Amino acid sequence: MNKSVIKRKLFAKKAADYSYTILFFISFAFFTFFVIRPNILTILSLQEESGALKILDAGYENVIMKIITIQTFLQDNGQDLFLLDDALPTLPKINKLVVDTQFSASKSGMELATMSINKVDLRDTEKKLVRKKIVITMNGSSDFLQSREFITQIMNDRRLKMIQQISFDQDDKKGTTSGSLKLQLEVEGYYL
Repeated sequence: MNKSVIKRKLFAKKAADYSYTILFFISFAFFTFFVIRPNILTILSLQEESGALKILDAGYENVIMKIITIQTFLQDNGQDLFLLDDALPTLPKINKLVVDTQFSASKSGMELATMSINKVDLRDTEKKLVRKKIVITMNGSSDFLQSREFITQIMNDRRLKMIQQISFDQDDKKGTTSGSLKLQLEVEGYYL
C-alpha cells in the first residue's frame, strides 16, 4: 500500500469516529483508575471508620451512663455506705463477732456452753477483693422459742453471716418434751 491510500483510510469519516471513541475510552480508563478509584476507596474507608466510631461512641456512652448511675447511687445512699463496712469489714474483727454473738445469746435467753473459732490469719495483709470467712462453732441449751430467737438475732445482726450447720438434740437431763434443747450451731462470718 502506498502512503496516499493509508492517509485516505486514516482520515476517512469512519476512522475518525473510531479514533475519537478509542481516545475517549483511554482517557476514561485513566480517570477511572487514577482519579475516581482512589476517591471511592477513600469514601469506603471513611464509611468503615465511621461505623467503627459509632460503635465506639455507643460503648463510651454506655460506660458514661453506668458512671452516672453509680454516682447517683452514691449521692442517694452515701449516708448508708457505712452499713456495707459493717456487713463485710476489711478486717476479721473477731472480738466484735464474739461480743455480738454473746449479746444475741443473752438477749434471747440461750445459755452458751462453748464457743470456738477456726484458725484465722491475722497477718494476712493482701488487699484482694476476695471474701474470707471465720467459722464459729457454738454449743448451748435453751427451749425451742429461745433457740429460734437466738438464730433470728444472729441473722439480723449487721455482720454478714450464714448458718452452715445446725442440730437440735433433746436434753436428757430435763426429761420432758417441752424441756430444754441442746443446740449445736456452726456460723460463718465474712470479711474482706
